[in-house]
Amino acid sequence: MYDSKYLIRPYTVDWNTEESDSLHLEYSYDGEEWFALNGNNGILFPTMGSKRMANPTIIKKGDNTFKLYAADACDSTKVFVYDSVDLINYTNENYIDANEVYLEPTDYIEIDESILSVLQARYGKPEPVTMISTQEVQLNCTADQVTLPKAVQVTYSNGSVEDEVVYWENVQALMNASPGTYMIHGYVKQHQYTNPLIYHRADPFIYKHTDGYYYFTASHTDEQNNLIGKYQYRHIYLRRSASLDGLADGSGQYEEVSVFDRDPLPGDCSPHIWAPEIHFINGKWYIYYTTTIDEHDLWSIRPHVLECADSNPLTGTWINHGPVKTSTNDSIAFTDFSLDHTVLQHKGELYMFWAEKHPHPTNSNIYAAKMIDPLCIDSSKVTMIAEPQHNWELHGHPVCEGPGFLHRNGKLFMTYSASGTDALYCCGLLTIDEDADLLEASNWSKCPYPVFQSSRTTGQFGPGHNSFTVDEDGHDIFVYHARQEERYLVDQDYEPLYDAGRNASLMRLYWNPDGTPNFSVPTPNGKGKDITIDVTATVTIS
Repeated sequence: MYDSKYLIRPYTVDWNTEESDSLHLEYSYDGEEWFALNGNNGILFPTMGSKRMANPTIIKKGDNTFKLYAADACDSTKVFVYDSVDLINYTNENYIDANEVYLEPTDYIEIDESILSVLQARYGKPEPVTMISTQEVQLNCTADQVTLPKAVQVTYSNGSVEDEVVYWENVQALMNASPGTYMIHGYVKQHQYTNPLIYHRADPFIYKHTDGYYYFTASHTDEQNNLIGKYQYRHIYLRRSASLDGLADGSGQYEEVSVFDRDPLPGDCSPHIWAPEIHFINGKWYIYYTTTIDEHDLWSIRPHVLECADSNPLTGTWINHGPVKTSTNDSIAFTDFSLDHTVLQHKGELYMFWAEKHPHPTNSNIYAAKMIDPLCIDSSKVTMIAEPQHNWELHGHPVCEGPGFLHRNGKLFMTYSASGTDALYCCGLLTIDEDADLLEASNWSKCPYPVFQSSRTTGQFGPGHNSFTVDEDGHDIFVYHARQEERYLVDQDYEPLYDAGRNASLMRLYWNPDGTPNFSVPTPNGKGKDITIDVTATVTIS
C-alpha cells in the first residue's frame, strides 16, 4: 500500500490551552497522508516554565536516539529539551535559554519500522483497511466439470485474509468450450454505505431480528432548531427496513414511528431522552433509554425501560416501566448521573452495563451488574469496569460511556466512548475472555489507545457511541455517529451537546490476524458504492 519510508512529525494544536500546547505526534508513509497518534491527543506535557510548549522539533542523533526541543509557548526566550530512545518515553527534561541552541527548521524525521511499530502499539494505528490482493484461481478440468469457486481469499492491508464472495463476469466463455486455456475475469467488492446514513441521530443502535428486519433507534435531535435545548432529545423513533441500505434517509425502503415522546421540562429545557437501544429478550421487545427523573433538575439522568409484548414493535403497544429497578436500596447503582445502559445476553445470563458519575462527581465510569429480569438489576454486586485514565479519555470531561458488545474469537469486546463530545470524542476498547467472570474488574484489559478516532482525510470528527450488527453476507458492521464539522469545546459559544450535527453512519468491521477487531477509519461522505478489486481465474480444459 505504501513505500518503505516511515516518517514522524511533532506538532501542537491551536486551542491555546495546556492540553493543546503539548507534544502531539503523527506518522506517514509517503509525506502526504498523515495519521494522528493517540487520537490527536498530547503525549508529553512539560513540567517546567509555563508547562506549555510550541513549535516542537525532533532531532535524530547518530546513535538512533532522539532529542526533542520545544519553545515555551508563553516565553519565547526559553526552550524545553528532552531525550528519548523510542519517542514514547522522554527523560532528562531541561529548561534552557533559547539562545543556547540553534535548530534548523524540520517538518519531520525518518524513523525505522521498529520505532513506528512501538509507537503504534502504544498510541494506535488509525489507518484505513483496504483490499490488497486476491487469490489466484487455477483450474484444470474437463469441459463438463468446470465449476468456478463462489469465494476467493482476499488479503487486506491489516494483514488479514478473508474468504469473500466473487462475482464472475465472462463465464459464458466456458460454455461448450473446446480444450484450451481460458482467462475468466471477476471481482470482489467492499461495500461502502451512504454516509451519513441517517442525519441528526446520535448514539445509533441497530438490531437485526429473526424476522429479517433491521431495527434502528438513536438519540433524536432537531436540526431545524439546532442548539436550542428544548427541541432536542424529546422523542424515541423506531425505524426498520429489510436491508441496511434501506435504513438510509431518502431510500423509501423503511418504516418509522415514534414510540415515546416527552414535552420540554419547565424553563424550556430538554428532557434528555438519550441513547435508546432496542433488544429482544425472552419473547418481548425492550427499549432501554435515558431521561431525567426530576422535572426541575434536567441533569437528574437515570436509566429507563419500555416494554412491548407484540410481535411488531412499530405497531405494538409500548408500556413505560419508568426507571430501571434495583434489587437493594443500599447500592450505588443509579444514585447519580447515570446513562447509556446496554443489555448483554451471555451464557444464559442477563447483564446490564451503564455509565455513572460515581464515586467522583465529575468522572463518568462504566459499571456492570447481573439482571434479575429485563426490568431490574441485581444491585447486590455492582462492579466498576472502566474509568477514565488516559488523556484521550479526559479531554473536556473525564468520560467513559456508551458501552457496546461484540462476541468473537473466544472473547467479549466492549467498545466505549471517551472524552467530551467534540472532535476529540473517540472509541476505546476493553477485552475479556468469554468464560471469565464479567463482574470481576481485573478480568478486563483496556487498550491503551483509542481504536476509532477523527479523520481529517475523510472529513469525519468525534466518532463514537456505537453498536454492532451484521450485514446480509454475515460481515460484522460497526454502527456509530460522527460529525462532519471539526469543532472543539474551546470554540466560542459552542455547545456540542445540543448541536444536531451528529449523524448515524455504518461501516464494515475488520479483524486483525490476532483475532482483535480493526475499526479502520470513518467512512467519507457520499452515496453508497461498491469498491472492487479484480479476480482472475485461469481455466485449462483438457
